[in-house]
Amino acid sequence: MILLLATGIAGGMLVGGCSSKDVRQEVVATVNGDPIRVSELRESLGVPAGAFPAVDVPVEKKKEALDRLVAVRLLAGEGRSLGIDNTPQYKEILQRNDQQNDQLVRIKALVREEIGAKLKVTNEEIKAEIAKVKKANQGISDADAAIRAVRSVSGSRVQKIQADLIAVAKKETAASVDPKAMARIGKEENVPDNVALASVGNEQILYGDVKKILGGLAQAGASHGEADLSRNPAMVGNILERELTMRALTAYAKKQGGDASEGYKAVRREMERYVLLSMVIDNVAGKSVQVTDKEIETAYAQRAATIARDGKKINAAMAADLKERIRASLVNDKGKEMIDAHVAELRKKAKITVNDAVLPKV
Repeated sequence: MILLLATGIAGGMLVGGCSSKDVRQEVVATVNGDPIRVSELRESLGVPAGAFPAVDVPVEKKKEALDRLVAVRLLAGEGRSLGIDNTPQYKEILQRNDQQNDQLVRIKALVREEIGAKLKVTNEEIKAEIAKVKKANQGISDADAAIRAVRSVSGSRVQKIQADLIAVAKKETAASVDPKAMARIGKEENVPDNVALASVGNEQILYGDVKKILGGLAQAGASHGEADLSRNPAMVGNILERELTMRALTAYAKKQGGDASEGYKAVRREMERYVLLSMVIDNVAGKSVQVTDKEIETAYAQRAATIARDGKKINAAMAADLKERIRASLVNDKGKEMIDAHVAELRKKAKITVNDAVLPKV
C-alpha cells in the first residue's frame, strides 16, 4: 500500500496502553546537541509512528537500536562539518526529484501524526493474540510471539487508519477521476497527452503524466516488443489511482499545516540527514574498498567445495555469477568494517549523552 511504503512502517512491538505525547517527545539521547527522541527510537524498533512503548524489548536491544541512530547522526554531522550539504552534488540530489521528495515528506509526516493520534492497542489484546500465536507455533520464543501478535493486532488497524485518511483527503481536496476521459484509453488510437484523466482541486493529472510514469516502468523492466503500457486501461488506471492518492494526501497535508508544521520539519530533516549519510559513506568506503582476485578465488574455492559435496556441478556461467556475488559480498563486508571503524573514531570526538532513565519508557 502507498502509505506503508511512504512511512516505512514495518510492524510493531509489545505495547502497554496509550502513551502520552509528552513521553514520545522526551529526549533519550543527544549527539553533539542534536536530540534523539523516544518516538524516533520506538519507530526504529518497528513501533508504528512510535505510538506505543516497546515494553517487550530488553533495554540492551533498545541500546543497540539507539547506537545505530547515534551513528547516523555522527556521520550526517560529519557531512555538515565538511560542507557536503553546501555542495552542488548534495543540492542536485535533493532537487533531482524535488516534487516527489516533497510529496513523500508531507505524506510521511501526515501519516505519522494520524497513526500516533489514533492507533490504540491494549496489553489485554496483545496477550490474547500472543496466546494464539504460541498455540499455532509451538516452540516460538516469547519475543517473536509478541512481535507477531502486535503485527497481527495493529497491522489491520494501521491499514484502516490509512484508508480512512485517504478517503478524507480525497473528499477534502475534491479528488476525482474523469470516467469519460478514462474510457478513451485503449479505444482511441491517439489520445492527446493534455487530456485530463483526473483532478485534485485545481490540479489536473494529464494522460501525458501517466504515460511518463509508465514509460519509466517500461524502461526499467519491460523487454522489447511488449505492448504499449500507456494503451492498457488497467495499467493506466493503477498509476492514475496512485498519483491521485499521492496528490490528494499532499494537498491535504498542506491544508493541515504545510511547511510550518513540526511534523513536516522533522521528516524533512530526516530525509536530508540520510542524503548526507549516504554521501559520507560513499566518501569513506565507496571508492576506497578494494577486493583482490586472490580473496575472491579463496572464497570461491570454499563455496565451490560446499556445492560439490552436495553433488552439484558448476558450469562457467554459474562460476562467473558466483564470483560476482562473492565480490559484492566482500565489498559490502569491508565497507561495513571501514564505516564501523570511522564511526568509532567519531564517537571519541563527539559529545554523546544517553538518558538511561528514559530508556525504559521507549
